[in-house]
Amino acid sequence: MRTVALISGGKDSCYNIMCCIAEGHEIVALANLRPENKDEIDSYMYQTVGHMAVDLYAEAMDLQLFSGIIKGSSVCTGRSYQPSAEDEVEDLFQLLQTIKEEKQVEAVSVGAILSDYQRIRVEHVCERLGLTVLAFLWRRNQKELLEEMIACGIKAKIIKVAAMGLNPKDHLDLDLDEIYPHLIEMNSKYGLNICGEGGEYESFVYDCPLFKREIVINKTETVIHSDVAFAQVGYLNLLDCQHKDKDWDSSTSLKEKIMKLPMMTTEKWLARHVPNDDAEVSQDGAGDSGLMGMVMCVPELHTSDYAPVTSTDGTHFVVSGVKAFLSEGIDISVAVMEALSVLKNCLNSKDLKVSDIVSMSLLVGDMTQFAEINKVYKTFFSSNPPVRLCIQANLPRNIALQLDCQGRIQQQKDEELSDRVVMHVQSLSHWAPANIGPYSQAILTGDKLYLAGMVPLVPATLEVINGGINSQCSVGLLHVENVMSAMKDGCIFWSCPLVMCYLTKQEHVRHAEEEWKKALEPSAINMEQPKLTPSVQYCVVPALPKNALVEWHTYAWPNIDLQEDVTEINILQQFDNYKITSSAVFYRGKVDLFSCHISVDLGSPKDYSHIDTMQMVKELLLEYFKVLEKGGITGMTPLVKIVFSPTMFNYGILYKCFQLNLEHLGVSCNSHPLTLSLVPVEGLSNRQQVLAWCQ
Repeated sequence: MRTVALISGGKDSCYNIMCCIAEGHEIVALANLRPENKDEIDSYMYQTVGHMAVDLYAEAMDLQLFSGIIKGSSVCTGRSYQPSAEDEVEDLFQLLQTIKEEKQVEAVSVGAILSDYQRIRVEHVCERLGLTVLAFLWRRNQKELLEEMIACGIKAKIIKVAAMGLNPKDHLDLDLDEIYPHLIEMNSKYGLNICGEGGEYESFVYDCPLFKREIVINKTETVIHSDVAFAQVGYLNLLDCQHKDKDWDSSTSLKEKIMKLPMMTTEKWLARHVPNDDAEVSQDGAGDSGLMGMVMCVPELHTSDYAPVTSTDGTHFVVSGVKAFLSEGIDISVAVMEALSVLKNCLNSKDLKVSDIVSMSLLVGDMTQFAEINKVYKTFFSSNPPVRLCIQANLPRNIALQLDCQGRIQQQKDEELSDRVVMHVQSLSHWAPANIGPYSQAILTGDKLYLAGMVPLVPATLEVINGGINSQCSVGLLHVENVMSAMKDGCIFWSCPLVMCYLTKQEHVRHAEEEWKKALEPSAINMEQPKLTPSVQYCVVPALPKNALVEWHTYAWPNIDLQEDVTEINILQQFDNYKITSSAVFYRGKVDLFSCHISVDLGSPKDYSHIDTMQMVKELLLEYFKVLEKGGITGMTPLVKIVFSPTMFNYGILYKCFQLNLEHLGVSCNSHPLTLSLVPVEGLSNRQQVLAWCQ
């Protein structure tokens, strides 16, 4: 993509330019914002120290520099950004708007490593301008990254220090390689960010593989900004700098030069996570014959018999069973719009808000129609949308889409006082996939971390990895783990009560089981005793987003401190032709921390014709109520997904069986309101398993 690089003169913005070139992007211009008639200003957004030499920096690369003046200040400093004419972020918007018009750029290079504040605001600006953010340093290991920068020829001087363990007298004017050992020591001693992401220090690059001419710093001035004994703040004014010619081989392209360096690239990322010998199973995403968009012929439903259900306890809420019905002459986009309108009406009926939704499940009848569905869906949410699961399900043929949602009412209107934390990363990186639709990667609210469904994408390209099922499972789990740990330090798979794994082939289940066991091993080694034992439900579906082979979906309880606070219940009940296995886990005193997983397994595949659906559902509900009774669980519980195969059960009949049994049992069990969602799939964890209760 034609790319403009935001530069400050520092190492991070410079090195990200190299990363962009390595990924095949074309840098066509540079952009810099600086203070007017000042050496430096305190800015939440921009490095301003050293700005007087940035012109030389651009000339060293033979690129056009677009400069702007920082006129605004840090007005909107919350977790999200809302445009304000007085905010310094709008200076960036104006500058990039000009560059886009003049240079026809498609993307913006940003050197952000860990600052959500900066990333969120750059992404907001770029979204408004229709630009892609390229942030290949994002959330990289800082020790590894700084070592890599030095090894790749980034030569930079320290021009500002502002942290305990750093002082102007000893550390200003040092080169990166000179100060590196001290940064490692201070990281161990004080927790200092090795790359200076906390503002601990700033740098100025005087030479690197991008420069055709070196910058020589002839004269500087030391300015002490704050003389506090334990953490002096000081910086260098670059008073006299000039270019110095260096050997430059014009016969070799810049990309060829950069690709010879020991830097992280997509190729190296793939080599690390997708072994060359990974040739287990065909890459075809949708079954043995590529069933993308192929829909099982499931009988139609009568619209009047299947009204959505809304439940709330005043803090949490669930809406299930919202359907986009198709009929002759009705366009799918109209059907989806009507379904979203129904969802909004369900919320309004209980004085609930769309903005309080934290998780959405989209069951699509035909994945080839997903682009049309998504186009309408994205109009329903504004900033920081809910996390999302999206799969193709074997829905009745007159249903294009089935929606379910869960939410938590925000008691605090002030964003800074709210306990809701959203991760909505839109930048391309080497970390984890940017959201490929109108959804967030994760939302932490209360004591529960909701996660989006993860497919195995290459983060830098958002394409499904070109590997077999084992690699796809492994990479998908890597993305889940990276997002969890970014949201809450120490949050691991052992913090997940229930994991859903959606696959497109029954024979892939064993490969997914292998990779799941591998994913648990590293953290298990370092744990004396797991906080809880995750249940895993495997489901075979007709198709997944981007024709992937696998999608992982889970949620976590990241705030569990003591294993003894967690209670697990396991029950096995044997019947004539099947068995019901129940497992539940809950955290005492936390009403939303409850999970239940129940499976119905046949004695043998031949027993399917001897199942009384009404009786089986009754026994299933009775087992569930036993779990609630044993755990002393009262009040509202989370959304229940009833996963089943339509070759075994008819959607309409199964729905009625649950409805009638709940009405009958409700006399004694009305203290346990249930919200159910039927999820018709092609297969479950094994050939004997015919139904699973996932909560």
